[in-house]
Amino acid sequence: MSTQYKGYDLDPSTSKSAGSDDWMTAIHISKMSSDDYKTQAFYNKNAFATKEEADDYSINLGKQIIDGTHPTLKLNAQSSTFDYQ
Repeated sequence: MSTQYKGYDLDPSTSKSAGSDDWMTAIHISKMSSDDYKTQAFYNKNAFATKEEADDYSINLGKQIIDGTHPTLKLNAQSSTFDYQ
């Protein structure tokens, strides 16, 4: 389930937690630049009972990061990096 938001592609990358029925949250934020397609991955410790809940949370997390309203996670326009919360 990929979503576009303000020129970025948001791709939730949720997965089942090992040894649990919980779904872990993650979002890949991508954007085409003048020379390349850049992607940053952000992982979050929150877990949810369903994949749909985890995907929705991940999309909203991506929107907060793009808008600059998340308190700790920020986009790094210079490189592809991985950030954890």
